[in-house]
Amino acid sequence: MSALTEALEFVGDWVQQYMSNHPAAMNRGLSRDAIEAKAKELPFYLPEEIYELYQWKNGGVNPFLPHPDAWDLATFFSLEEAISIAQDWKGSFHLFSLFMVEDGGYFFVGTQEKCQTAPIYCNDIPEEVVEREPNYPSLTSMVQELVEELRSRS
Repeated sequence: MSALTEALEFVGDWVQQYMSNHPAAMNRGLSRDAIEAKAKELPFYLPEEIYELYQWKNGGVNPFLPHPDAWDLATFFSLEEAISIAQDWKGSFHLFSLFMVEDGGYFFVGTQEKCQTAPIYCNDIPEEVVEREPNYPSLTSMVQELVEELRSRS
């Protein structure tokens, strides 16, 4: 199991154990083939860790993903929703929205080359993400940081 999948599983298990009054409502993960078929609609590549994310779950609501205090204000976009949002944005950069919380979204910028990871940006104005430093070097590091926060609450 990769570090990302292990961290995602920890978050899911933690919510089930400690927050049974705020259960997660997540969609079943997709096969790699299904993700590849849908990702062909994009003018950029998805990083490998995004394939892994959508193989784990295909969106939904988890009261602690992507942020430890998101509660029911967070949405993890399904691949279909995220692709639709990406196609709606016009511009010279390729934003892909993963999560939305009350005060902003979590995005990465797609590239023309295949890659393992991509920096994650958090902002309430998506068009400004390319003007800022990323909040996390990768999705894996973001979720691992969340795991550390949840462990401190156990």
